[in-house]
Amino acid sequence: MQLKNYQEDIVLKAIDIALEDRPSLRGDPAVIKDVAAYVLNRVPPRYIMSERGFTRLAAEHFDENSSSLGSMIGILVLVNEGIELIERRRKPFAADGTRGLSVDEEVSPVHNLPQLFGKVVDSHSGAAVDGASVRLSVDGRTAEPAQPGWPNPFITQHSTNGYYSFWPAAVRDDRETHTFTLSIEVDHPAYEPARFETLITTCCEFMVQDNIASDGILNLDPIALKRV
Repeated sequence: MQLKNYQEDIVLKAIDIALEDRPSLRGDPAVIKDVAAYVLNRVPPRYIMSERGFTRLAAEHFDENSSSLGSMIGILVLVNEGIELIERRRKPFAADGTRGLSVDEEVSPVHNLPQLFGKVVDSHSGAAVDGASVRLSVDGRTAEPAQPGWPNPFITQHSTNGYYSFWPAAVRDDRETHTFTLSIEVDHPAYEPARFETLITTCCEFMVQDNIASDGILNLDPIALKRV
């Protein structure tokens, strides 16, 4: 038997149960993957190498008296949390009239913009700042997300330790290279507003990037806020 994280099967089964009365979501593979990632990042992995291990873990998951996070009840709670979170994130994106690309658009020239990653800190202590509103603009216009679940503005939280991230949508343009102006504006009631600007140059491609490449992420310098 191959080494396997048993939690994956349990989580997928729990998602299938939770989505029984949500046919529109159940038929969307992206939703299932997003919810699975949400849950699996919050439960410890449980690896098995034998049938005995499978039986022991299965009994633990389905034991109604078990109160551990690894129980089916605990996982179902996390699954429903993940579904609610993803539904909230997707509604604004779907409501703005976003549509799928036509065949002609899929093969037309495009400039893919990188995922952006940065942090907001206190200028005096260097500590992470929670509750900061971080807005990304590309060439003077608020950037649209490449995919659902990438809010703009982004609100920093304790859980993200002051970090923010963006994935701006690709831009249709047939020029061989294009230099974009990326502007990040940060607001927080306890701090003075801050603004950061940088230039990036991209090359023309013929395919919209639909996955995150770790070597393509643009890590930005921390933005230090001064208290009012």
